[in-house]
This record gives sequence, structure tokens and C-alpha cells, in this order.
Amino acid sequence: MPVPVEPPRLFFALWPDEAVREELRKIVGGLRRTLSGRWVEPDKLHLTLAFLGPVPASRLPELDAIIQGLDPQAFELVLDRLEYWRRNRILCLGATQVPPGLLDLVRSLTDCLSQVGFELERRPFRAHMTLARKAAADWSAMALKAPVRWPVEGVVLVESRISSAGSAYGRHAEKRFRTMPEMTAME
Repeated sequence: MPVPVEPPRLFFALWPDEAVREELRKIVGGLRRTLSGRWVEPDKLHLTLAFLGPVPASRLPELDAIIQGLDPQAFELVLDRLEYWRRNRILCLGATQVPPGLLDLVRSLTDCLSQVGFELERRPFRAHMTLARKAAADWSAMALKAPVRWPVEGVVLVESRISSAGSAYGRHAEKRFRTMPEMTAME
């Protein structure tokens, strides 16, 4: 008898481009020398907007329609804080100021998902990027000497499959944002 295949776990996330990912590699490299934990590989670093859990393939068209229906404007996210969440033993990057564009995106996404029956976490959104799990630190938060300035230009629907080797991520769908005039001028 065939073993039933578990549907992939899906989540919506912000996915850093290579320039931002390189900055993140440097930060993680420095932290690994002084802190212990189960580190997230730099190519897997992301900022989760909405976690859906296991989703049957029959629901993918709904999610594709949701992501394509989003119409936010690009924004800049400044990750300027290291945080250690002692209870969960999570080491992450956070933002002192969460841009209104990010909050609008999360609100729009969660409204759309709720309208089609997805049950989401009830706790308030907290913008963070997990760097390590099972971490150990003797502080709770500190400012980064050099903040990561991330021009966020899109959202991704990510598929996660878990195995004994860890999580493998694949991008299922992506939506690019309208470009901010200031971002175009910086190029």
C-alpha cells in the first residue's frame, strides 16, 4: 500500500535578494563565532508574513490568486536589532521601526487568507528574521552596528518540505511590487 504523501507546508514570506543576503551572511558569520545554536543557512533566511501549514494541492489556485491580487508598493525594511527570545531560544533580526508598507501588506494578506477560510495565528505580527534556533545568549536585545537596509520589492509563496536533513524551501509563486520613486532614483 502506498504511503500517503504529506502536503507541503506553505507560507508567505519576504525573500532577500543576493545583495541583502550577502550582508546577512556576514552578520551570521560573526555571530557564529560567539554564540551557539542551530543556525539557519543563509540561502534559507526569510521573513515570514503568514504561515499556513500543510495545504492540499487543490488549494494552490486560491493562493496563486491571492498573491497575484496583492498590489503593494515597494518599501525599505531596516533590520537594526538583534533579539534573543529566551523562552523559545530564538536568535533573530528585528526592526525598531516597522514600515507602514509592511504592516499594510500583512493586513491585506491575512484578510485575503481569512476570507477563503485559512486559519492563521492570532498573535500580532512581529517582523523578524530567525537566524538560529536552540540558541543561547545572555542578553535579550542589542542594536546592530551596521543595520541591514533591505529594499523589499516582492512577496513569495514558499513551499517547505521537512526531512531528516532539515527543511528544503521552494518558491511556488512570487509577486513583484510597484516600485517606489525613491528606489528607482537610487539605482
